[in-house]
Amino acid sequence: MRSPVTAPDATAPDAAEPVATALARVVATDHARIAAAVIATVGDWQVAEDALQDACERALVSWARDGLPANPAGWLVTTARRRGIDLLRRAAGREATAQRYGSAVERGLLVPGDDDGEHEIGDDRLRLVLTCAHPALPLQARVALTLRTVLGWTPAEIARSLLSTEAAVDKRLVRARAKIAHAGIPYRLPSPQDLPARIDGVLAVVHLLFTTGYADAGRAGLMAEAVRLGRLVRELLEPAAPERAEASGLLALVLAQGSRQRARFDADGGAVLMDRQDRSLWDRDAIAEARQLLEQVLQHAAHSRRPVGRYVLQAAIALEHAQPLEAAGTDWVRIAELHRLLDRVAGTPVQRIAWAVAAGRAHGPLPGLEVLDGVRRGEELHLFHAARADLLEAAGRLEEAAGAYARAAELAPGDGERAALGARRRALAERCARTAPTARP
Repeated sequence: MRSPVTAPDATAPDAAEPVATALARVVATDHARIAAAVIATVGDWQVAEDALQDACERALVSWARDGLPANPAGWLVTTARRRGIDLLRRAAGREATAQRYGSAVERGLLVPGDDDGEHEIGDDRLRLVLTCAHPALPLQARVALTLRTVLGWTPAEIARSLLSTEAAVDKRLVRARAKIAHAGIPYRLPSPQDLPARIDGVLAVVHLLFTTGYADAGRAGLMAEAVRLGRLVRELLEPAAPERAEASGLLALVLAQGSRQRARFDADGGAVLMDRQDRSLWDRDAIAEARQLLEQVLQHAAHSRRPVGRYVLQAAIALEHAQPLEAAGTDWVRIAELHRLLDRVAGTPVQRIAWAVAAGRAHGPLPGLEVLDGVRRGEELHLFHAARADLLEAAGRLEEAAGAYARAAELAPGDGERAALGARRRALAERCARTAPTARP
């Protein structure tokens, strides 16, 4: 099996550097469209990847000799399609290949001698994204396949970002491609009735990529890729499609939350709570874009009288946090109400915890603790204990709060968050020691 498509080696001779740079740029910026077009023709995902790798290798030689084609992406698609069909012909026999792919020639997909035409690339990216995120595939396989095929990451890059090994990622990709081939997962757009569920699966992959990067500073690059993928999904959906509203909501959400990235950690890598972050470091352009997206969605929802989904509500909450220039300007009453609505749409344990925190800020710690009592299996979640500690501290129950901070630190998944929670526990323990009554002689 060939190695996956990668950017050319940086150690290539000087004479090849301009061509290598151009090729790397094409692969990086148009990988989804190129891969989708090749897969649409050859049908076999592994063969398509091998053929695209071969096309990249040929491009280094051909472009250096003849100059860059007018449409480099179209050149790669045509070359990879022909190579893919050649590989299939060797494997399955000339007659079977002619029967399967003769219609591709008739439809003008494989026009001899016209390698640069823009018509060589259709736009099969939505089919590609929907197939990568098919619900028949395990979620981790969907994530790996999306990173590999849609965004063009190498297995090594995927392994580093997902804290896995390259061998494990390779196996996951092989199994995913085999599942597509042998389970008959169709490479086509689903019916209008099935589209909402399929789009929801795609958005779940985008959201998982973002939250994985958000939770660990060492994998922050995943946040940028989530934004990139979120833009692509929204772009590919028709403006009037109901599913576009949730795609817009998710894009607004990741933009608003990601806008705080530069202020989330101190110089030592410790997590900085939102109320204490330097808001001058927040990305105001991202916040403005998120606000515009949300306003468009809400206007469309009001006009069409359609309810909004969980990503739109989450985006509204994130923007309520992001808009004020100072923490004191946060409208906690409105945030608590938005969380209450979100709990009715998507009542997950993490969502309920966030509602409890907001309710505590808006109405006092006791109402917040009442909401927190409804969290399912909260004892297993570090966020539950962190929220409970914060509410208990606000209620003046300092010893209980210190114990909750300690438990949250034990369960925290990241070193930065663990250190921040431990610091809160120690500060609270010192307060308890200072306020404890002195024993009389």
